[in-house]
Amino acid sequence: MRHLPLFAALAAVLLTTSGCITEQAVLREAETIAEPLRSGPEKPVVKNITNFAPALRCMDRTLMMYGIRDLVVISEDIEDKTKKVSAGTKDMLISAVSDMTRSSRAIRLIAWGNDSGNLISFMKESESKGLFQLRPQFGIRGSISQFDENIAKSTAGAGLAWDPFGSVGKASSASVSILGLDLTMMSTADLTIIPGVTSNNTVAIVRSGSGTEAEAGYSKFGINFQMNMARSDGMSQALRNLVDLATIELFGKLTKTPYWSCLGSAPDAPEVKIEIEDWYHSLFADTGSFVAYWQNQLRLRGVYRREANGVPDEALQVAVEVYREALGLERNAKVDLALFTAYLNANHYEVAPKAQALLAARQQQSFAPATQPSAPDPSPAHRSPLRIDIRSANGGNRFQPGENIVFKVVPSRDAYVYCFMQDENRAVMRFFPNRFTQDAFVPARGMDLPRGNEFNINASTRGGQETVACFATERDVFTELPGDIAMGDFEALPVKSLAEVSTAFRRFQGATAEFPIQLR
Repeated sequence: MRHLPLFAALAAVLLTTSGCITEQAVLREAETIAEPLRSGPEKPVVKNITNFAPALRCMDRTLMMYGIRDLVVISEDIEDKTKKVSAGTKDMLISAVSDMTRSSRAIRLIAWGNDSGNLISFMKESESKGLFQLRPQFGIRGSISQFDENIAKSTAGAGLAWDPFGSVGKASSASVSILGLDLTMMSTADLTIIPGVTSNNTVAIVRSGSGTEAEAGYSKFGINFQMNMARSDGMSQALRNLVDLATIELFGKLTKTPYWSCLGSAPDAPEVKIEIEDWYHSLFADTGSFVAYWQNQLRLRGVYRREANGVPDEALQVAVEVYREALGLERNAKVDLALFTAYLNANHYEVAPKAQALLAARQQQSFAPATQPSAPDPSPAHRSPLRIDIRSANGGNRFQPGENIVFKVVPSRDAYVYCFMQDENRAVMRFFPNRFTQDAFVPARGMDLPRGNEFNINASTRGGQETVACFATERDVFTELPGDIAMGDFEALPVKSLAEVSTAFRRFQGATAEFPIQLR
């Protein structure tokens, strides 16, 4: 059937021309008519960019700014409970997470199974096979939970409005359908839902008989997001936007990072203020976690240089005072809701240098610098070189094949430590810091690795050479490492040896120590 226009054109040529038309002329005319059919569509294939693509990139930068890393999350199948939307929702989620972690590499998403039963099977299998590197901390579950079709119609007039999603005009007839997606985060330790870490959003899809073909409306924090669709788009494109929005919200709530700023919401929006208050009170309910949160965050900003152990000290008081002042708040040591609100809504790449300058000025005015342990050393050139020592906890250096090994890592002074292992196959991976201990800070008294029973380090069972190497630096340099080094924990790095890792750390003028694992 697709050749009929060509045949009709040929017939027209034969009927309207004289008998003196040559065969070559007819062929040339046929080729001219057939050329558009052979060339196909002129527009190239384009990347599918949603309304929330800039917001995903913004979240990537936000996760990096707040020091989020080594989050391992498993996703179950996201089913369509309505049986009316045929789309790969989990694949959309995977793409969204990938786009949201291009630079930060904060999240590693594992796709597994299609229900909680399969998640439990995965956890048991990872334990039985010792696949500690694959065990996730969190799991995502949810579904396309709502599809209300044609809940409102208009057959005349200029358009149709549906609060709070907006309106569509230039239509002689229109209808509204509502599509909803519910996602929840749970802890894999006991499969309990994490309170408040959920996303339940809807999109209003308006279809019209003339004028605008279709329009999808999303609403969050009082902001309306609109997108135009052709009828050929179906609902899949609207769903993809919904998944992108849910990904931003879900991981923002999990990491307690200000995701609303990436969606364009004002800090004083009522929903944002409620969110911040909920986070503050949930953190404040656990004193140790609350103090550790501020110790870790203010250390990221360069105004606190002690262990994030959840125990308040004078150094933390000083750090809070200078950071409050840098944020434009009253200078005191109150860790109140006002500080938490200002902190979440600040650009710390601008505020942190101000706080560091205030801290340096305060130290210069002090008659007792030793009482300000959080202050940077004013004369680092006079310091002795940083050193680090690695030894086995039992003091030996030879082990039985498969023997469990615990290392003692001791820097010459408080430092940030990163430990890697090159196994018998020459694969290199980072095992500290990790998803269980995300803090790279190691006090001068040292630390045992592994800590607790989160994972094991075992000597080779086949006699291959294995080596552990640790690098100590004066500050946390993880985000400044090359991309092939700053990858996920327990993940084989795209390097050939520990020498390449050592080269990456050398520019930070830190300390290096290696421990060859020898077999008896």
